[in-house]
Amino acid sequence: MGDVGSVAAELAAHDGVITAGRAMACGLTRAQIRTRTESGEWRRVARGVFRSAAHPYTEAALVRGAAAAHGGLVDRSTAAWWHGLVDDLAMPLTLAVPAAAQPRGWSECRVQAVRRRYDAADVTRVRGLPVTRLPMTILTACLEVPDGARLLDGALQTQPVTLSDLTTCLERNAGRRGFAVVRRLLSIVGGDTESAAERLFVGAVRAERLTGWELQYRFGRWRVDVAWPVEKVAVEIDGWAFHHGVRQFERDRTKRNALAAAGWVVLAFTWHQLTYELESCLRQLIVVLAGRRAELG
Repeated sequence: MGDVGSVAAELAAHDGVITAGRAMACGLTRAQIRTRTESGEWRRVARGVFRSAAHPYTEAALVRGAAAAHGGLVDRSTAAWWHGLVDDLAMPLTLAVPAAAQPRGWSECRVQAVRRRYDAADVTRVRGLPVTRLPMTILTACLEVPDGARLLDGALQTQPVTLSDLTTCLERNAGRRGFAVVRRLLSIVGGDTESAAERLFVGAVRAERLTGWELQYRFGRWRVDVAWPVEKVAVEIDGWAFHHGVRQFERDRTKRNALAAAGWVVLAFTWHQLTYELESCLRQLIVVLAGRRAELG
């Protein structure tokens, strides 16, 4: 009968997904596997890959099944989801497969399987699934998600990865397609992103021919990045959140609260907003300035 306990443990540890090879390693015979599929206890999702009908068919099970069916390694956007870098599992699923890989009739969902080999230093197992390590996952996902810079910023804040880890991974894979873009992002995050964001904003304000503003306007014991003193409109500019510790966050919050208490309207823009949503930021500013000027008569 095989080791029923081992089979159950295997299914429990892998979201209800099992391959024929793993089932036989647990002691089942091919005839016993066939009996389970014919009875509906297991459902075949690809040749030699099954899922237990007793387990919910979750997104994690879908990813495991696709990886097993393709004999592949989870990478790029799907790896980002598996590592918890993004909340939503994007389609198609992304896998790296060996050059000699043969498809096993997978039809459960769309899969983008690329014949690609990763350095052993960039590969690991997370919850039993072969997947790119966190630094490689972050770098490759940056090229695929709508806002790779925000993903990179968030990862540096919340994940056990450093800028040095990412740079080492980049240098090890310097010739990989698309990594020139990643190199520019790492160069940005390694610099003074707050000053870069301020330059972007000031350039846009000048291009719009807005008047009445002052840089580094003194307000009490603080300085406001860009201020319209007559209208009492303050614009505070933040770089990448990665650079901001708890103390900086608390200082900024105290200053902005003091401005609001004194009747100022405070707008806060980040490097990401000023880089990718500049027109929207300017429209918001123009509307606020127009409203304050109307109040002043």
